[in-house]
Parts: sequence; structure tokens; C-alpha cells
Amino acid sequence: MYTIRVFPVVLLLSVLDFTAAPAVASSLPFHVGASVGRTEIGDIDGFPIHDSATAFRLATGYRIIDWFGVDAAYVRLGSVQTTVESPAPLRLEASADGFEVIAVARALLTEKLAVAAQGGIFWWNSEARAADLTSNTSGNDMTWGAGLEYAVRPAISITARWTRHVVDDVDADTIWLGVMMHFGDVDSDR
Repeated sequence: MYTIRVFPVVLLLSVLDFTAAPAVASSLPFHVGASVGRTEIGDIDGFPIHDSATAFRLATGYRIIDWFGVDAAYVRLGSVQTTVESPAPLRLEASADGFEVIAVARALLTEKLAVAAQGGIFWWNSEARAADLTSNTSGNDMTWGAGLEYAVRPAISITARWTRHVVDDVDADTIWLGVMMHFGDVDSDR
């Protein structure tokens, strides 16, 4: 897939210049980021899907104080599919995407490495297909997760995280790898 091929190049370009100022976990208040991941789905309405899909996330956020911020993101969890043998083979396919607003708490482990926990609301749209039938639904549910942020430069971080998005009582677990760019003036009162 195109996203999978381009992402390592972007990641490599972001870390090439190691001769600049030493990287410190950013205290710059604003950030934008992109992540690609793998979503795992178990059962949907009693049907065992047990499939994975490529996911992506585009986010922006603001760190209110050094250890607490808010993110808003578009999340595409991907499309999963399976075939159910009952009595004749039936192909099931489901996909979901939406917007999330999350609170993010962050703690520095070292000068370059931070751990984060997040939680918020996911406003989702899903589509399920079986044979010639299609069902579109939307709603909002909880999302939460945890991860790491590693500063390769003062304004560039690599992120790794796990999230769970609930979509109409279905759990979608995703492992993400991303890049975050930080910007803005540092406020000494933050």
C-alpha cells in the first residue's frame, strides 16, 4: 500500500540531521502528526472476524502545561473481512473511520523519552457489507491508549502507541508508529 511505502522515507528524512542541537522532549506547545498502524478486530455481532487492517491517523494538538494536553485527530481504522460458513459461504466486510478528541497526560522518563496515556471520545462512521446488503451506522464511543514519544530533534518526535477505539460495542485495537512535529513559542508560565 502507498502509505506503507512512503512512511519509512518520511521517518528517515526526519531523523537524518543529528548534528543539530541535542534533542530534548519538546516543550513547544503545538504539534501536528501522522501515524500509520495495524488495527486488530475480534468479533463483530458474534461473527468471528479476527482480521487486521492498515490504519492511519492525522492529528493536531496543544500542550496546555508540560504534562497535559489535548489532541484532535482524524482516524481511519481500515477495513477487515472474513468468510462465514453458515450454511453457504458468506463474505463479511467492515470498515470504520472518524474523529477523536482526547486528553493526553505525559511524563518524561529521560531527556528524550516520554510516556503518555490518553483518553477521550471517538465520533465514528462504520460500514458493514454482507452479500448484497450494506449497513452504514455512526455514533460516538470511548477511546483510550498509551504510548511513548522519543525526541530525535527538539521539534521532531517519533511516537509508538497502542489505542483502543470502541465502535458500536466492537473493540478495535491498533498499534501505531508516527512522527510528530512541534512548534510555537514556549511560555515560561506553562
